[in-house]
Amino acid sequence: MASKALTFRKSVSGGRFVTAAALCVLLQASLLSAEQTPGNLTVREEKGVYTVVARFLVDQPASVALTVLTDYEQIPRFMTDVRTSIVRSRGTGWAVVEQEAESRLMMFSKRIHLVLLIEEQPDALIFRDRCGQTFVRYEGAWRLLSEDGHTVITYELTAEPSFDVLGVILKRILRRDSSRMIVSLQREIAARAALGAAVWHSSSSFTR
Repeated sequence: MASKALTFRKSVSGGRFVTAAALCVLLQASLLSAEQTPGNLTVREEKGVYTVVARFLVDQPASVALTVLTDYEQIPRFMTDVRTSIVRSRGTGWAVVEQEAESRLMMFSKRIHLVLLIEEQPDALIFRDRCGQTFVRYEGAWRLLSEDGHTVITYELTAEPSFDVLGVILKRILRRDSSRMIVSLQREIAARAALGAAVWHSSSSFTR
């Protein structure tokens, strides 16, 4: 973007000019202050292939976390970037889930289409996109480990886009979207556990 060709007049303080580049810096600073990024989240790029690794804790059991992660059709309810999530087929230990999502950053906007083949294991979900519409390669895993009364959740993603985008933009999007996803999951897992405890308490009181 040719920043010197794009200027915005500031109507106050004597009609000074602010370059588009300066506005982008201010916008990035405001976005960074508004978004909380998990400490154990890395995004790397090598030869057009992007790798995301995140590790975070929840106070709830792994069974509750896995229930949330496999509740595929409810994902748009608690992950607002995901527009649709439809189970196309399902069997013992596997599922095929079609998803539509949208990512926006400043002037960049991209609709994401995935058909995920998911292998469901007792302590992990292994997934890969089989349609190739948005990504040449899109695969990863969710892994869960019980540790000291908490559940450690690890998220891994390897993605190679089939569309043209600046690397710095896509890295920024992947970091932001991964952060949002983690926060949404933490909230939903906590809510499910609280709901389950409330239901158990209610039924227990009823049987006394």
